[in-house]
Amino acid sequence: MARDPNPERPILIVDDDPLARRLVRRLLRPMGFPVLTAESGEAALELMDKTGVGLLLTDLRMGGIDGDELLRITRRRHPTLPVLIMTTHSSVDTAVEMMRQGATDFIAKPIDGDALQRSIARVLKRAELEDEVQTLRRELARTQPERLLIGEAPAFRQMLDRLPLAARSEVPVLVLGETGTGKELVARTLHQQSARAEKPFVPVNCGALPGELLDSELFGHVKGAFTDARRDKSGLVQDAHGGTLFLDEIGDMPLKLQVKLLRFLQEGEIRPVGSNKTVEVDVRIIAATHRDLRSMVDDGSFREDLYYRLNVIPIHVPPLRDRKTDIPLIAQHLLDRFAATTTRPTKTFHKATVAKLTAHGWPGNVRELENVIRRAAVFAGLTEGDEITPESIEFDGQLPAFARDDGPTIGQVLEVDLEVPLREAKDALVDAFQKAYCQAAMAESHGVVAQAARRSGKDRKSFWELLQRYDIDPDTYREGR
Repeated sequence: MARDPNPERPILIVDDDPLARRLVRRLLRPMGFPVLTAESGEAALELMDKTGVGLLLTDLRMGGIDGDELLRITRRRHPTLPVLIMTTHSSVDTAVEMMRQGATDFIAKPIDGDALQRSIARVLKRAELEDEVQTLRRELARTQPERLLIGEAPAFRQMLDRLPLAARSEVPVLVLGETGTGKELVARTLHQQSARAEKPFVPVNCGALPGELLDSELFGHVKGAFTDARRDKSGLVQDAHGGTLFLDEIGDMPLKLQVKLLRFLQEGEIRPVGSNKTVEVDVRIIAATHRDLRSMVDDGSFREDLYYRLNVIPIHVPPLRDRKTDIPLIAQHLLDRFAATTTRPTKTFHKATVAKLTAHGWPGNVRELENVIRRAAVFAGLTEGDEITPESIEFDGQLPAFARDDGPTIGQVLEVDLEVPLREAKDALVDAFQKAYCQAAMAESHGVVAQAARRSGKDRKSFWELLQRYDIDPDTYREGR
């Protein structure tokens, strides 16, 4: 039998025949569920917007908004709501087609009480299982770091084959690759496969801070070392003790700090800013850069001795254009992961969409692909169907279709529903846009709320309130690069 009746989640019966509504209501009485009825599709939509309905039981043939259109609108507004179609035997083929469009099940008229109860129990059990799956997927997406080290392209497999051996070693590793290829993710994988996996993994972006601040961040400082040094502070090197220190964009490190880092690599000890004492620290160093360090050595902007200290085991991460056969696999993985953090059903890519993705040059590599897929997933959620079409793919810097002279109108893109009052439609559109904007800002800032807030022109508190309003978890976007 189905889950226990929940008075806050009634079954909604929709039929323009009052006798049919009364009959179905009587047949449902033994199940103990609360029941609502509506004489039209329009009335049903109004009830669903005001009441938390647990299941929609609708006739197929009705005047005004019929069962087919009611299903389409319901799937857009309430994508996870179970929908059971009532139909005559002569319309069974139509009902089967509606199941392809998102209906959960159908039952033929005249309705038998036992058959109806079995069908509802089956539909609610399936909905309950789907709820559990979605909850587990969201929890997994929230708690587990992103895994984009997937692919079968020869250049990529060659890189993957080097990781286990490099991980077991304690010598420094230099991860080389273009921006957006996933260098930090490679570094995290090396850490997780190493004997230091249970210890901290501490990432440092060497290009994010000026030299003086980077010195203090890395090596710490003592009270009074400079104007704002009101107390002793350990650096990130000490925070990584026993684990791995990941120096991202090492090519941006100032020469003065390169000397201090070299000493640490040679001696295994650091000296906090303003201190006369040294501190022994045990960390494994992984560095990464998109720059040509060999050329920087030649022009004097990077120390040659530090270069050889870091470049013991080089690992080259191939750009996406050199592993195009992996694009469909990565794109679907990203799409599935995005769906796991929302209530939207998982979609797939139309074959023409796959061709469009594969043909693109991807100068921003996997990071650019991730942005494109997130954008497509947001706007494809406004449309029906199980596949993402080529029109939903907008590459970075490309105007949306409705902003181009040759594109459809914004009303066509957003599927304006004239049955909805203008104020309600406007509020829903504003909410959808604000949520999509916040998601895009968080994706671009890789989960750093303060950075996303700055990009949006809002203060951190106001932006955080928006994230809470739309149930957006920053951890979802804090992914390895």
